[in-house]
Amino acid sequence: MTTAFPGGNPSDPGYWEVIFDVIPFPVYVADSTTFDIICANRAMLQRVSVRPGDKCYAAIYQQPAPCTFCKMPELESGAACGANYLEFEHFNDLDDRWYQLRETMVAWFDGRRAKYSIAVDISALKEVQNALAEAHAELALKNRRLNGALASEQEVTLNQRNFLAMVSHEFRMPLSIIGGAAQLLEIYTNGKQEAGEEVAKIDRAVHRMSDLIDVCLADDRLTSAVAALQVRRTELAPLVEDICREKAELGGAERLRLTIGASAAAMADPAMLRVAISNLLDNALKYSPAGSGPVLVSLDGGPAEARIAVADHGPGIPADEVERVFEKFYRSPSATGTKGAGLGLYIVKQIVESHGGRVQVRPGSSIGSEFIITLPVDPEPAD
Repeated sequence: MTTAFPGGNPSDPGYWEVIFDVIPFPVYVADSTTFDIICANRAMLQRVSVRPGDKCYAAIYQQPAPCTFCKMPELESGAACGANYLEFEHFNDLDDRWYQLRETMVAWFDGRRAKYSIAVDISALKEVQNALAEAHAELALKNRRLNGALASEQEVTLNQRNFLAMVSHEFRMPLSIIGGAAQLLEIYTNGKQEAGEEVAKIDRAVHRMSDLIDVCLADDRLTSAVAALQVRRTELAPLVEDICREKAELGGAERLRLTIGASAAAMADPAMLRVAISNLLDNALKYSPAGSGPVLVSLDGGPAEARIAVADHGPGIPADEVERVFEKFYRSPSATGTKGAGLGLYIVKQIVESHGGRVQVRPGSSIGSEFIITLPVDPEPAD
């Protein structure tokens, strides 16, 4: 199919030059039979030196014969996908540039059939496309690596969780046996003071191991996306009283003083909350020297929040360490010689915040530190 150019005076030699020269892209017209260049616009002449009568393949592409990518045969046969033009991309290795070529069969003014070709430089577009393709490939590679690392991490986490569960199970059984044996020893020794002190040591050691297992399991539950908190309405006063009673039975009766103000209830996981409060009490008892005075524990409920405070008589926390004491595995340099893994306060913070509360520490009135847990209260259920 051919397309006639619009009217005017095509016999005027300057007619086509004026029309083509206003086009900012290289344009040339070549005879479809002889491949002779009929005319070329200014943009084409700025790129290559061509004259009418030159073979297009030789003058433009420096080829000895028609180019292998030449679309003249398709245009002549009308196999242009139902249109009267063909559009394709071509890389010119003479100037290392990419072009989008649009070629059309036309009826030239002197009656010859000719190919009209316009070339648009798309090298910048190709660079952007290549950069995007490289970025996409790099992103896909990083994504595969990330997925692989994530799968490995999940496998490690699962193995760690399984190991922790196994160790917990294997430790609890012998600890239970040791605890039961300690109770029997206390009965068999008929309350003898020396034997009773040794039995108490065994009992305290068993409880310390049990508490450590609870802390490790609490850390695992808090970092697991699967194990959700078992939340229910929990009266705080009985919980705090029970924890203090447990510590008193382990030899801390004279070292604890509990004050209950207005009671309150919270939507909480009582087992996890027990771990948090027990950790604060254990720390307070551990760092308060014998004879320094009792650890002060208080509970006071308000209209919106409940406040649980634990004040000790220990060495206190330096101001520059206040923000760090809740970090995982952090141990103060002043704690040298005191047993601990640096997990306790971290677990306290994680548990309290998972309940929508907060925990803070501030210096005591004279010596030591006071840790305060604040929890949102659950209002009285409607009758």
